[in-house]
Amino acid sequence: MYGIDRKTPPAGAGESKKHIQAISDALSHRNPGFLPRGELFITQPFLDRFFADLRGSYPRQLNAAVRAMGLSLVGLDLNEGASMLLPSLGEAGELEDRFIAGYINGPVSRLIESHGFVDAMKSMRKEPALFSETTGNLLRFIENGAKAARKHGLMAIALADDIAGNKGLLFSPDYFKNTVWPAYREIGEIIKGNGLSAFFHSDGDIRKIIELLLQAGYDCIHPVDGQGGLDLYALQKEFGERVSFMGHIDVMAWDADRIASEIDRAEKVFDKGGLILGSMGGISMDVKPEALRALYPGLEE
Repeated sequence: MYGIDRKTPPAGAGESKKHIQAISDALSHRNPGFLPRGELFITQPFLDRFFADLRGSYPRQLNAAVRAMGLSLVGLDLNEGASMLLPSLGEAGELEDRFIAGYINGPVSRLIESHGFVDAMKSMRKEPALFSETTGNLLRFIENGAKAARKHGLMAIALADDIAGNKGLLFSPDYFKNTVWPAYREIGEIIKGNGLSAFFHSDGDIRKIIELLLQAGYDCIHPVDGQGGLDLYALQKEFGERVSFMGHIDVMAWDADRIASEIDRAEKVFDKGGLILGSMGGISMDVKPEALRALYPGLEE
């Protein structure tokens, strides 16, 4: 419809490992042959709306969405524990030809969930033992989750921790380096130690800590928040082949023409890998229909 899907690989026999290889190539900064697309966050209401005939079977709903959207990578929520979700996917035989990245909420997000934003921010300054306890529990959770993820064929884990807003980090870079970063480094070591790629997700302006994330072993940054002042192409020039990026397309703010032009530009600039194209904030019922169709024309069919 918009002439933007020309490099998506054809469906059919012979395709089974193309998507996995394309993501691996993108992460390694090798030419993937086409610009792969991926989504970490696809909400259940979205799946129920577009794939209502499969309601009640999350693996099959997600599989249908992945194929309609032409995704090479899809994210799975592992926050309730990997032991139940991953076997159900395996039994259903879904997604085995896609690169699967589980995501787990990080220590700051978990502290905010349990204590509220204001009290969580106060406690990080005044009660460091509480953050340490949260981190310790999370490390044990991730150790188990990473082992289960590897066993069931996942290829990456994303640490999802919203630690920034449009004006920068929720705390100073020095505080991050001294208090939060050591936890991120341990988490990265666990993920990589299990043979998985390490992704990091945070909305907002995280420019001041990207270097530290690379030092902690993270391979891919998501979602490149343009509303937070991040510029995908400037980051590529700054960090080169040291890291890959995922996301970029602002389906909440951009119209179809802007999305088409951004896809064309990304295909040219990232022809040697380094980008997994997708939405900036995930796929939900809040996304404008015309923007969704522009990014994923197959959904209209």
